[in-house]
Order: sequence, then C-alpha cells, then structure tokens
Amino acid sequence: MSVAELSFPELRPLQTPDQPPAQAPLEHRLRRRTVLFASILVVALVAALCVDQILRSGYFTIEQVRVDTALQRVDQGLVERSTWRNINGNYLTADLGGIEQALENLPGVYQAVIRRVWPQALAVSVTETGAMAQFVPLGKSGTARDHEFINLAPSNQLPTVPVLRAHPADRQMLIDVFKQILPALQDVELEPLALSVSPAGRWELELQIGVDTPVNRFVLLAGRGPVKEKVIRFASSYAMALRSRGDMIAKVDMRYVNGFAVRWRDDSAVNQVQLAGLTGSGG
Repeated sequence: MSVAELSFPELRPLQTPDQPPAQAPLEHRLRRRTVLFASILVVALVAALCVDQILRSGYFTIEQVRVDTALQRVDQGLVERSTWRNINGNYLTADLGGIEQALENLPGVYQAVIRRVWPQALAVSVTETGAMAQFVPLGKSGTARDHEFINLAPSNQLPTVPVLRAHPADRQMLIDVFKQILPALQDVELEPLALSVSPAGRWELELQIGVDTPVNRFVLLAGRGPVKEKVIRFASSYAMALRSRGDMIAKVDMRYVNGFAVRWRDDSAVNQVQLAGLTGSGG
C-alpha cells in the first residue's frame, strides 16, 4: 500500500482550559430566553390575580374614622360624616387625596390631612380657616343653595363673610384677586364686604370702616384693568389723606388715569384727588 492510499483521521486542535466553551446555537439561546420570559409573565399574572382577589375580598375594611384635631368652629360630626361618605375602597385602596379634597370643600375647613392607622382606621387632621367668603354666580338670587363658601387662610381674620360675584367662568380669577387685595385693605383697617366683576370686566368693591353700620360703608369703582394695582394705590392714599374722614366717604371712583374721585356723604362737589403728591380739593 502506498502512502497516497493511506487515510489519516481528521486532526482537530485541542481545546485548552484558557479557551471559552463553544457557544450554543443562536436558536437554542432564543428558545431559552423565550421560556424564561414566559415563566416570569405567568408568575406576574398569578401574583396580580392574587393581589386583586385580596383587595376585593372583605378583608382590610375601614372600621373607624377618628378626628385628631380639637375643632373650634367646624362641627366634628360633619367632618366624620363627610369622611365616611367619601370613602371609596378599603384600607389599602381608599383615595385619601379625594377624601381630603371633599373635606376642604366644607365651610371652615382650610386644610385636611388623612393618614392610615393600621389595621382598620383613618385619622383626620383639620386646619380651620380664619375667615370665609361666599361665591355667588351673577344672576343668582343669593339664596343659601346658590352659595359656595371659600375657605381663606388661617392668617386672615374677617368680622364678616364677604360676597364674591362673577360669571361662573370668572370664579377662580375673582377669588385670586380677592386674596391678593385683602392684605392691602386690612393694613389700613378697611374690611371688604363685597367684590364683583361684570362679564365686561368692570370691577366694583364695597368696603366697610370699623363698626358695621351703613354710614361706615362706601363703594369703590375700579372699572376695567389691573384692579389689584388700583386697590393698592387707593389703600395707600386712604392711609395718608382720607382716613380721618373715612366715615364721610360715599363713593370712590378709580376710573381715572392719574387719580381718583371721592364723593362725600354731604353731597358736596366731587373732589378730585391726584395720586401724584396726593393734592386735591376738600381732602
């Protein structure tokens, strides 16, 4: 037999320990990953179903609502009843934010905070308001069913409940303006009785000086434009030039570019008061 006729086995290189093992075919790797993903998905679905069944079961029901605040103005029973009425779910699923919002719509409740108390209770903490205002839509009679109470910050102290009137679409703007002008008025001891804005954007403010009597009330016509700036300018002028005769003011007209007009209760001529320098006739 010649050398050409001899058959030799195929020689393959030896795999040394330093060489990485041969990788499985791509198809096998994809199959293993698919199986792993499917297993995780099944476990997650089973866990979700178990949690759903637990939440829907009769367990974790709320058995107690307690008010942790010693209330001075707001009726505690009203707070408790409103809390129960707005619970939608159990101990784990109840929407605490929704309950808090409902409580803050109650007259006299400025802020409500609710926390869960294990295992079956809700604890309610209430910050009472210092004053309230009433929003009455334009065109309404002003009966009790038309009123919406606006709870003001505890720092605001008012002897009366001001009435705010506007078209419903202007409600929030009206409330914001009222909150902005209130500090300037209180700084000069003027109490707002009513604030209104017409659909055309004309502002009118009724103010009270001291004791609640008709003699100590007057109307401020702010017209259109930046009512906040006009009221602040008037408050400054009132403090410097008009306070001594405040109980004689019948009407103030701010619809001037550089000043305002004052009408006195004695029916004297209208007095023009210039904002620049606060000079004018008749004080």
